[in-house]
Amino acid sequence: MNDVYTDIYEKFSTLQWLMKRHRILSQSQFGQFADTSRGQGRILAMLKIQPEIATKELAYLLGIRQQSLNESLKKMEKSGYVYRKQSEKDRRVMIVHLTEKGEKVELPKNDYHEVLDCLGPEELEQLSEFLSRIIEAFQSQNPSHLDDKKIEERMNMARERMGDEQFERLLAMRERGLGHSKLFDSIPGPERFSKDYDGPVPDRSKFDFFDS
Repeated sequence: MNDVYTDIYEKFSTLQWLMKRHRILSQSQFGQFADTSRGQGRILAMLKIQPEIATKELAYLLGIRQQSLNESLKKMEKSGYVYRKQSEKDRRVMIVHLTEKGEKVELPKNDYHEVLDCLGPEELEQLSEFLSRIIEAFQSQNPSHLDDKKIEERMNMARERMGDEQFERLLAMRERGLGHSKLFDSIPGPERFSKDYDGPVPDRSKFDFFDS
């Protein structure tokens, strides 16, 4: 049984590396907005659907802390993609707005469906169920910093501000995650961590992926 656990863990590690490699290559094409499942790319993707939104609501929909969001927004604001302004209805609320420059940014297309086409409909349903159970197991070990009451309050406030249809659309995006470039052979895979590996190693300093 331990061999099965090890095999599954190694496959997850390999998959994680392949996904990171894909993001790094995409980063070279689309810069800080290369990955629409995290960082500034995900923020911009959300704002393209909801160009004006309270920062607290955006933080909840993204599933990140307010402080982390503010740090990313500060970078985007400095680059001219967004700006923040106090709400006219409630001065305590800060609204983030998408600028004309931000609207013109072209985001990469999600191509994960091409990878998942190797599975049939029933297999995809099973995989989704298995992954959900694994995610829940991890989440039970690392509970959210927000209690259920606060989460419900934020959801109700966001729904009231945006309207049911727009809120449900953003919520669906949050649940599935936002996620086109070809993988180059010059970028090594997990084999580079082997003690016998003597191939090329990418220079991470050329990418700002980890700072997005």
